[in-house]
Amino acid sequence: MCGIAGKVRWDGRPVLDAVERMIARLHHRGPDFHCCLDIDGVAAFGHARLSIIDLSPLGHQPMQDDSGRYTITYNGEVYNFRELRAELEKAGHRFRSTSDTEVVLHALIAWGPCACERFNGMFAIAFWDRQTRELVLARDRFGKKPLFFTQLDGTFSFASELSALRADPAIGPRLGISIAALNHYLALGYMLSPLTIHPGVESLEPATFLRVRDGRVVERTRYWDYRACFTTTTRESEADIVRHLDHLFDQAVRRRLVADTPIGAFLSGGVDSSSVVARMRKYLPYDLHTFSVGFAEDTYDESADARLMAGVLGTIHHDRFIPRGEGRALVEHAVSRFDAPFADNSLVPMVEVSRVASQHVKVVLSGDGADEMFGGYPTYVADGLKRRLDLLPRPLRRAAAAVLSRARTDTRKRLGLGFKLRQFAKGLPADPHYAHYVWRELFDESERIAILGSQHAEEIRATHPFLSFRRHYEEAAGLDPLAQHLYVDAKTWLADDILVKVDRATMAFSLEARAPYLDPDLAAYVASIPSSLKVRGRRGKRILKRMLAPHLPPQTIAKRKSGFNAPINSWLGQERETEFRFFARWVLDRFLAAEGRGAVEIHWENT
Repeated sequence: MCGIAGKVRWDGRPVLDAVERMIARLHHRGPDFHCCLDIDGVAAFGHARLSIIDLSPLGHQPMQDDSGRYTITYNGEVYNFRELRAELEKAGHRFRSTSDTEVVLHALIAWGPCACERFNGMFAIAFWDRQTRELVLARDRFGKKPLFFTQLDGTFSFASELSALRADPAIGPRLGISIAALNHYLALGYMLSPLTIHPGVESLEPATFLRVRDGRVVERTRYWDYRACFTTTTRESEADIVRHLDHLFDQAVRRRLVADTPIGAFLSGGVDSSSVVARMRKYLPYDLHTFSVGFAEDTYDESADARLMAGVLGTIHHDRFIPRGEGRALVEHAVSRFDAPFADNSLVPMVEVSRVASQHVKVVLSGDGADEMFGGYPTYVADGLKRRLDLLPRPLRRAAAAVLSRARTDTRKRLGLGFKLRQFAKGLPADPHYAHYVWRELFDESERIAILGSQHAEEIRATHPFLSFRRHYEEAAGLDPLAQHLYVDAKTWLADDILVKVDRATMAFSLEARAPYLDPDLAAYVASIPSSLKVRGRRGKRILKRMLAPHLPPQTIAKRKSGFNAPINSWLGQERETEFRFFARWVLDRFLAAEGRGAVEIHWENT
């Protein structure tokens, strides 16, 4: 796991100094070794290394093949690199190291960008061919590893983080603030790819590669179609599905245990993280360290569940308890680790648990992705309830929504019934797709216009985030309702919220996080499982829990889904509104104060 950056200027003007500045900003992503390489005065690639596989200098990057024609800088891990290496060796390729980087380099030489289809892992890749003067950028299927790029004055620049692009004196001073991105942020608390907070800077979308020549993107290809995984439903019996799932999950965990450094795990005590830890214990030849965070506020605290599971599974557990008095400082510290507005308040405990884990290991496994694969969120239950209520006449649904919207909300408790009823009321009169979007909406369109100013009303309407959701729903046309929602959440919430949070929080402390549930083979098979085996009534992740029942205590299997939220309102001393809306305000104010560029005025008083 690492940080990468690069710049290409086809007119031959110097670019190395800019890349050195960018890589210096990425030290936290890779403190073990830094290198920047000038390539013919046309391109410069940089790399900040976190050594995980092949710790020797032979694994350093940027890396070139023996001929010097091809250069790679790469962030991530490809877990099936040994199988790919054997195939490439049969075709005549020779290797100097035991790193996965060299395998990725030779795979791209042999198969071109379509090699990404063969990679089982997480990655952001930049690949340069000095003969054709072509740059290729690529990103993994679900978007675990970030990659940003911009084109200015005939140059093409890329980096793992926006802060690195800002470090280039030719780029940083020219970056403004995107109204479209703020529109997404105020609606969702995050921005949907390819949007970023800066106009002219894009986030490369997951499962995509670019070809760039002469300063222009000449090809943009999605190399993997997740939607296709849902189109063929498995005909196996439920018992056979359980066995098949167990095999694929076991394989996914074992793949992610490949490392030349010790591996630990996040452990909340819920089904997802506990299942990963239980499977790790089968294969690791050393003591397993696990990590969790606890809160003084009872409705947020799950530390007892984590300690229980650690005892059952026999791990060395590190439990960081956060007293009320430390909350504000932790919020400010966590937000400072993100280089764009991001208002998922679970970033605070994620940053803190990453800090603790980094003191013991370089790699952790997590349970991320299980909810999006198997239907674990309450929103999927809400979708099912809405389908039944949609049988009622529209006026009756509107009346019910009006009543539910007045439900009282306790702003000091996590996701109370009142909050859920009010959110449900927002979607009840809408069509099913918009309702699924609105379950998580923070500020509605009229509020966003009031906050950003009526002069931006046309742009706010034209860049409504639901337009992106609708495009993904159109891609999923023909699938059953739950499959559509799962697909759309993987393309939005998972890629641009959950995985962004995990990457930034862990890499802030030079910690690599691996997610077995997002193994491509496992994810593709889960997509083929009938939706009735995932969610039924108020029960989510049915088939997963059946598969895990022999391996985990009954109380863990029966545990209700609870988020990883932090008690923001309690820590920051406010009670006027939900912690989600308040946190979005708080984060944006601080970002604009620290990084504000351009004439962006925020009018909170209008809401």
